[in-house]
Amino acid sequence: MLAAVALILMAATASAADSPGDFEKNLLPYLQAHCHRCHNGAKASGDFRIDTLSRNVGKENNPQWLEVMDRINSGEMPPRKEPKRPTAAESAKAVEWIAGRMRDGETARMASRAKVTYNRLTRDEYVNTVRDLIGVHYDARDPGNFLEDPEWHGFERIGSVLTLSPSNIEKYIAAAETILNEAYPPVPPPLRKGQKPPEPFGGTKPALYEEQISERHRERLREMGLLDKVRYEMWPGDIYRYSLLKDPLPETGIYEVSYKLSGLRPPDGRAPRIKVYEERLDRVLFEQDIVAPEDKPITVTFRAHLPKGRPNIHVYNDVPGPSNLPRSGRHSDLPFISTKMGRAPWQMKLTDEEGVARYPFLILDSVTWRGPILSESERKLRSDYMPGTEGDMAMARECLATLARRAFRRPATDAEMDGFMRIVEGELAAKEKFRDAMKAGMTAILNSKSFLFISEGDEKSSRATLNDWEIASRLSYLLWSTMPDEELFTLAEQGKLRDKAVLAGQFKRMIADPRSRRFSESFATQWLRLRKVGMFQPDKKLYPDYDKALENSMVSETVAFFREVLEKGLSLREFLASDWSMLNELLAKHYGLAEAYRAAQARSGELGEFIRVALPAESHRGGLLTQASILSLTSDGVRHRPVHRGVWVSEAIFGRSPPPPPANVDPIATNPAGPKSTLRQKLEAHVHDARCAACHSRIDPLGLAFENFDAIGRWRTEEITDGIGANPKVDSSGKLADGREYRDSDQFKRVLLEDMDSFNANVVEKLATYGLRRAMGFNDREKLDRIAAAGKASGYRLRDILEALVCSDLFQLR
Repeated sequence: MLAAVALILMAATASAADSPGDFEKNLLPYLQAHCHRCHNGAKASGDFRIDTLSRNVGKENNPQWLEVMDRINSGEMPPRKEPKRPTAAESAKAVEWIAGRMRDGETARMASRAKVTYNRLTRDEYVNTVRDLIGVHYDARDPGNFLEDPEWHGFERIGSVLTLSPSNIEKYIAAAETILNEAYPPVPPPLRKGQKPPEPFGGTKPALYEEQISERHRERLREMGLLDKVRYEMWPGDIYRYSLLKDPLPETGIYEVSYKLSGLRPPDGRAPRIKVYEERLDRVLFEQDIVAPEDKPITVTFRAHLPKGRPNIHVYNDVPGPSNLPRSGRHSDLPFISTKMGRAPWQMKLTDEEGVARYPFLILDSVTWRGPILSESERKLRSDYMPGTEGDMAMARECLATLARRAFRRPATDAEMDGFMRIVEGELAAKEKFRDAMKAGMTAILNSKSFLFISEGDEKSSRATLNDWEIASRLSYLLWSTMPDEELFTLAEQGKLRDKAVLAGQFKRMIADPRSRRFSESFATQWLRLRKVGMFQPDKKLYPDYDKALENSMVSETVAFFREVLEKGLSLREFLASDWSMLNELLAKHYGLAEAYRAAQARSGELGEFIRVALPAESHRGGLLTQASILSLTSDGVRHRPVHRGVWVSEAIFGRSPPPPPANVDPIATNPAGPKSTLRQKLEAHVHDARCAACHSRIDPLGLAFENFDAIGRWRTEEITDGIGANPKVDSSGKLADGREYRDSDQFKRVLLEDMDSFNANVVEKLATYGLRRAMGFNDREKLDRIAAAGKASGYRLRDILEALVCSDLFQLR
């Protein structure tokens, strides 16, 4: 029946609008015969009533009518158990009529749509754009700066959701001032005769300065020639607070910091992990596992944006270990030279009698600073916007016009430039310095709606398609999360970006650029709801091995997995079932795959945080669904949640959001004092409630497949629970609403692979929602179908699907 409905729908929707007919004649008899009995005021199955929906189909109650059409078209409604079901022709006619009315309504709404739409830059897009525009790294996530962006079904780029409040405006003004003060700091006064210029900031400091060593030990070590050999040992959880040089940081900017250190790990234990944290900014600057012999330290280097002055930097050995509260977990005044020379007798022993590490610990030698660092390209950007000659107003206008063109992602109009110049002239009339007057003009540009919003459309005319400048912005913010580069600007100026061949060439260029990694991180995070990982912190008593490093590794695996599928030209099938994943050592141990990880390391020679690991057949891993990030974000920190897991699969894989649960339903019972039972058994008792059964019959089988995984994604065969008797065995078998059965998560994945067309269509819609910054409507379906068809023809390769979106007609529509 479904095929017949689909064929009739495709043939009929084009002509449906030409013969609208009448609701009572064309649709009401079908609804009365097959729908009203269950969806009326007396029953309202699934809390959904049809009898009260507006008969003005296509203009009112559109989401509900679209749901009705989808359910009829899929064959889900009327239910198969109904004794009298409609024929394929009757259902096709009903779908045809609703589709025609929806198309009519869409056309009417397009005609009345605002001439210009505005999509506010997200927090991350603002940061990236400012860096590429003016060469300043603005730390938007620091306390007191920008708030988190609101989301819609996980997506943070939806224009209608990203509104502008008065608090946003205040923060944008403050941000612009901060950015410009860093880009154009006060010019130092000229040196007086005989005065030497200040020494450039930087240098290397030992782990401890001489004056930090107690006097009695200092003299002894000097006599022994060991005073410059003092190091700083860090056991698990220990803190080092002496990273700064004696001089403060001279300016706000990017600084390069290097730590020379060793890392000793116990046999089969975790590696020590350095974490560099700025306390006032509440920001992790750097973290990495360290494995290096005591006599062969390594140097790790990173760059961080830091404020002028003396930042409050703490360095941690961020691994679990024995408590540091007893006296044995403290530093003594005896300087540490080496493990062979030993420590104070009352301190905990870091090594055994043979010198083998008992705990993962770090030995820090020195810290090196360099900065602030300003690249030539960043220096040039700043010079582009500031006249070289004091008071040159013609050059001032040219400089501001250059800034405005890049900031607005289009040429500024004469009227806009006149307004900015009036600001500069007003500041000069008020006796401000020329440099400060120019900064006032720049501040106005950085607070203009043409900078803060990506605008699409034209106030002077109604148009449904994008112009070349708008296409450049859409493409750049899709793949790079930042403003277009000079090549895109040039193509826009030449009017070439509507050419599909040119767009395909730009896609290939841009996807090969390192900045495209932002797309992998941003889209994967939003599509899969990865920001929810860690929202409910696991109970430390139940999951003592869970810490922030493991949590970050979980998210990083999923992002790295997505990036591997995209960059290596792999199929969407890999998201459902794969024989590989991207693991680091910590996550490999969490999965019980340490041996497979070491084999992958030996084969590839890779030493990075995440490498591609071939999964043994018995690993029960592979694809997204059995990654710890997904399994933990659908848990509550204490126990796994099969219903939540089912909802996630329904939304992320099938693109369908289940209705909210009915009100006043008792929650699932906690563990009773009687015989032990699994959460599944409690859930089965719960869904005997008639109000719950219908939805749970569709949702639960999607989540019960993962009963072998606990709340933090570890494999198990029995469920640890309270009660009397032995822990019960878990059951991960199930039966889908369409009758297909599975035995476990591995077989469930194979069942999903049978629905590749549905998954492909869902991924296409998610990509389009992300790229166009809006929800997809009925009028987009035909274009989405064409993109999905192109993806199928390419073997469902993610990279080809993304390119098909960029080169589609849909991509050039508002």
